[in-house]
Amino acid sequence: MKKQLFLFVLLCFIAPVSVWAQESSEPAEDALTRLYTPATVPSPKVYGQEYYVSDPDGILREDVVANLNQLCHELYRMVEVEMAVVLIGGFDEDKWWAVDFCQELFNLWGIGSSERNTGVLLFFSLGTRDIRIHTGYGVEGMLPDAVCDRIIDDNIQFLSDGDYNTGIWRMAVDIANELLTDQAKEELLLGWSPKHYDSDDDPVYHYLYFSLIILILLTIWALYKLRKVEKSSFKERPQLIDKSENLQHGVGCLSLFFPLTLPFLYLAYRKQRKAMRDLPYACPACGAKMNKLPQETFEEIGSEPQKIESRLRIFAFDYWQCPDCGHTEAARFKGKTYSNYSDCKNCGEHAVAYRDCAVKIAPTYDKRGEGSKRYQCEVCGNVTFVSYSIPSHYEREQERIREQQRREAERHSSYSGGGSRSSSGSWGGGRSGGGGAGRKF
Repeated sequence: MKKQLFLFVLLCFIAPVSVWAQESSEPAEDALTRLYTPATVPSPKVYGQEYYVSDPDGILREDVVANLNQLCHELYRMVEVEMAVVLIGGFDEDKWWAVDFCQELFNLWGIGSSERNTGVLLFFSLGTRDIRIHTGYGVEGMLPDAVCDRIIDDNIQFLSDGDYNTGIWRMAVDIANELLTDQAKEELLLGWSPKHYDSDDDPVYHYLYFSLIILILLTIWALYKLRKVEKSSFKERPQLIDKSENLQHGVGCLSLFFPLTLPFLYLAYRKQRKAMRDLPYACPACGAKMNKLPQETFEEIGSEPQKIESRLRIFAFDYWQCPDCGHTEAARFKGKTYSNYSDCKNCGEHAVAYRDCAVKIAPTYDKRGEGSKRYQCEVCGNVTFVSYSIPSHYEREQERIREQQRREAERHSSYSGGGSRSSSGSWGGGRSGGGGAGRKF
């Protein structure tokens, strides 16, 4: 009697536990009603580079998912093949066949190497009862359609019986075994012959080609500009020579990117620009060719404003004299400090320089202040005052706070970006042509 009572109690305890264990191994009922699109299937790479299994509905046990991730990682480490394992509740069969769904998902993720297209997708849909092995271009020789069919045939009974853990695991192992044979390893790791050399794909070829094109275009443009200077009149030539300096600076900047060709054009153009200042002018009075006077005569015939502008390097002057009628003219070119000065409203010379500034009304916490900047002409001595506004202490404080917030936001963005890159991964960018096999289970 005691023995029978013990067996009865033991049976009452084991039965609920076995039922709970069986239910816990089965997917949730709502998984059957979830419909996915290729764009909504979550990629496992968001968790890290060593994750290959996407099981958003929890169809497999956690230990099986962990083992599959380890298997796929070892497969990639040994033969550089990316195998993705995807298990979803279902998809809309009115919109996709299983092969079309896998094709779009495969290329959307980019499973496998972008150069070799060595990717494999093991796809399982519970609601539509689809199982499929989808292959990339680079593994179709090791996993032809017939081999994919055989792998599914050998394990589909587990899926039909509801043992999805065993069925998916064994299919993944069979796929890995096919890719880890000596012949497959040789083809995957050693059988990739280098691409046939094509000069059109060589970046050096493109670099030399574009630099030569740019050299020809700039040479034509420079010759056009210099020719225009030669034909210009006495008043136009200094302005054209000054403007051509921009082209010289542009060629100099481009020389940093094309050092094999453009430095020669830059040096030649700079030398020719200097020679342009020595080209004889036609006399405005009689039309005869004028002679350039030595620079020493500048102190004798130059005006006082010209001497000041020359001393401050605002302008450079060349004096020309006609041998027939004795007419003298000065050609004025921009100097190195030209941009530091402005035109004077009193005498008209380009010689106004900034001197100093002074605070007229000091700013307070809530009111702006006022200051005055003093400018003086180096030629006539005329003084000009320009008023300016001084921000209040409150405005400066707000500006300081905004600048601090901007730096904190940049620091936080940099930290977050670095963290996301370290904790997530990506697929290799491979493509598929639709190879593989699949069926209903």
